[in-house]
Amino acid sequence: MSQVSTLAKKDASIQATHTQYKMHRGTWWCLTKYKDRSNFQNILQDLDLSEVHKEIIRIRYLSILENFQRRARNYSYVFFSGHFIVTVGSLFVPALLSIQNSDKNYSFGVNFSIQVYWTTFVISLLVTIFNGILTLFKVDKKHYFLNTTLERLRSEGWQYFSLTGRYSGHLIGHQKPTHANQFMYFTHYVEKIKLKQVEEEYYKAEEKTPTTPNSNHANNSNNSELYPPSPDQPINSTEVPEPVKDAVNSLIKSQSTIERYDFEQNVTIIPTNE
Repeated sequence: MSQVSTLAKKDASIQATHTQYKMHRGTWWCLTKYKDRSNFQNILQDLDLSEVHKEIIRIRYLSILENFQRRARNYSYVFFSGHFIVTVGSLFVPALLSIQNSDKNYSFGVNFSIQVYWTTFVISLLVTIFNGILTLFKVDKKHYFLNTTLERLRSEGWQYFSLTGRYSGHLIGHQKPTHANQFMYFTHYVEKIKLKQVEEEYYKAEEKTPTTPNSNHANNSNNSELYPPSPDQPINSTEVPEPVKDAVNSLIKSQSTIERYDFEQNVTIIPTNE
């Protein structure tokens, strides 16, 4: 009797899971925009991790992933619509101008030439506006960069959850990998990807750090990157940036000049009797 009840419960759970899967597959696209978050949350429930680690993944990793999905989708809309209007409008404007400036008389209506004039004006204005928006906000660069970073984040998540790739055990000396002993490396690489995005969009380290032919490449890379050090490497002392050094040196020189001037003003020359 107990075996029959156990089998009945298993069949009921399997049927409920299948029904939930069908409902999930049949929902509208607008209700399942961020499928990665729901997929990762379903897998995260069955992982052998503490509740603190699971909460860190939900708050940090899934939030970053959802933010990149939203930004990549918005920039994709602007990217494709803008390029479509610029490309198609650039083809329509010369064609309409050739019709308007033609010597033949067309009997399409009384105000046909006026309609062609205003249509050409509106299309050329839209082409100019969208071309300026794409150039000003660097939509092309951000569209490719955000989609590339989004796929990297997805790949990191699937590698960690399936314990493959970099999380297959070679980071801990080819020991048996578990989600617990790979958690530190996973969060580290997620933060690296996030700081790469911060550096590309806001920090602009390549413009701030001057490069000289005789300078050490390793030192320049350490000073210009915002990336945290790897977990298996010791933390090196952070060097002071060059602008800060120059400011401190100028303050020291000005202070020494002021002290020298005060000393010269307060010196009393005592005449000597010869």
